[in-house]
Amino acid sequence: MAGTLKEFEPVFFPESVAIIGASRNPGKLGYQSLKALTDAGYRGKIYPINPNAETVGDFRAYPSILDVPDRVDLAVISLPPNGVLDAVRECAEKGVKGVVIFASGFKELDEQGAQAEREMARICNEAGVKIIGPNTIGLMNAYADLNASFAPIGKLLRGDISIVSQSGGMGTTLLSYILEDGLGFSKYVGVGNRANVEIADMLLYLREDPTTRVICVFMEGVDNARRFLQVTKEVAREKAVLIYKVGKTRVSNRAAFSHTGSLAGSYHLYRAAFAQAGLLEVMEPSELVDAAKAISILPPAGGDRVAVVTHTAGPSLVITEILERYGIEMSTLSEETKERILEAVPIKINVQNPVDLTGVAYVYSELYGVVGRILLEDENVDALVAVYTPSFQREIPLPAKELIEITKATNKPVVAALISPNIFPIEEKAELEKNGVAVYRNPERAAKATANYLKYWKLKRTLQTRK
Repeated sequence: MAGTLKEFEPVFFPESVAIIGASRNPGKLGYQSLKALTDAGYRGKIYPINPNAETVGDFRAYPSILDVPDRVDLAVISLPPNGVLDAVRECAEKGVKGVVIFASGFKELDEQGAQAEREMARICNEAGVKIIGPNTIGLMNAYADLNASFAPIGKLLRGDISIVSQSGGMGTTLLSYILEDGLGFSKYVGVGNRANVEIADMLLYLREDPTTRVICVFMEGVDNARRFLQVTKEVAREKAVLIYKVGKTRVSNRAAFSHTGSLAGSYHLYRAAFAQAGLLEVMEPSELVDAAKAISILPPAGGDRVAVVTHTAGPSLVITEILERYGIEMSTLSEETKERILEAVPIKINVQNPVDLTGVAYVYSELYGVVGRILLEDENVDALVAVYTPSFQREIPLPAKELIEITKATNKPVVAALISPNIFPIEEKAELEKNGVAVYRNPERAAKATANYLKYWKLKRTLQTRK
C-alpha cells in the first residue's frame, strides 16, 4: 500500500539531492531552493544541475542529472512548466526515488496542462518515482535538516507536528504560525496537484513516522473521497488528525478547482464524514496550529468542563463566550471549592466561574498556584485556563512557577493566556510549555485552542465507546 515508511524514506531522508535548474541569480527559484537546502544544514550530497555553469554556489554543477556520477535520491525541479516533462524523464532514467516540482500550469490550468501532468505521472509510476506536486512549494523534514522548498527559513526546529497542505500559500502561512510561536515541526509536505502522491498517501506515511504525533491537513478537495476517508479513519485511530477544509461556500468551492484542479465536493458531506472518521475539523486555519500545540503539549482530557482563573474580567469573559460558542461547558464549582477559594484570597471576592482574583493577584501572584490547585481538585473541573495580562508592564512577574507546579501535581490540562504584545517576548514561555502548560498570547487563540483540544478528546472518547 502506498504511504509506507519504506516507499517514502528516500524522499524524506535522501542521502543526495539534485537541484535541477540551480541558478546563481537570487531572483530565480533555482537559487532560492539551493539556498533553502544549504541554510537548513542538509548534510547529504548536493548536485546543482545547470548546463550553462561549471559551479553554482560552492558546488560543482552538472549539465544534466544523467551526468551525476552517483546515485540521486531526490530531485528538486526548479524549471518553467515547458521544461518539467523532459526533466522528469531524465529523473526516471536516473533512478531517482522522488521529485519535487514547483511549477504550476498543469491540470489546474487547462487540458493541455492536464495531459502533461498525466504523462509525468505515467512515467513516474512506471519507474517508481514519487511526485511532490506539481504546483507546490515543496517538502521539509526537520529530522533530516531537509528543506526541499524555495522558502529559505534557515535551521528547522524539531517538534512532533506535521503539516500536509494542498495550498503552497497556506502551507507557508501555517509554517509561519509555527515559527512565530517558537514551535518545532516534524514534516511539511505541499502535495499541490497530487500527480501521483495523494493526501491519503502522506497520512499513511505520517502514521508510521515516529517523530509525528499530530497531523494538520489543509485540504481543498480530493478525487477519491472514499479512499481518503477510509485512510483517515485508520490513521486517526493512532494519531491526532486535524483538518481545515476550504470550499464551504459556492465561490470558494469553484476557486478550489481552479487552484489545484481539486474536486471540492459538497462541504456538508465532507463535514459529516470527517466526524465519523475521527478527524477534528477546525473553522480557521490558525486553529490548526493552535489546536495541534495543545494536543501535543497537554495530557489527554477526561472531560470538557472548564474553569477560568484571572485577575482581569474582560479577557476571561471573551474566553468564556468563545468556549460556549464552541460547545464547551463552563464548570459549576462546588460549594467546598468556593469556600476554599475565599479562605485563600486575602480580600473579599465574588467566587464564580470565571474566578476573578482582581488586582490583588498582581501583588500576590502565588494566588494563581493556590487557587489553580483548588480548582483542579474540584471533580467538576476537567481543564483550567489561567489568564494573565502583564501587557506593557514588563517588570510584573508572570505566575510561571506557580502554573508549572500545579501542572505537575495534576493529570488535568492547564492552558495559559499570557496576554502581552509580540514586541515583548515572554521569556517563561518555553519553560512553561516544556513543563506541560500550553501558552497563547491572546484570549481568542487560547479559547479556541482549548475548545478544539477538548473537542478532539471528546471525539476520541465517543469513537472508543462505539467499538
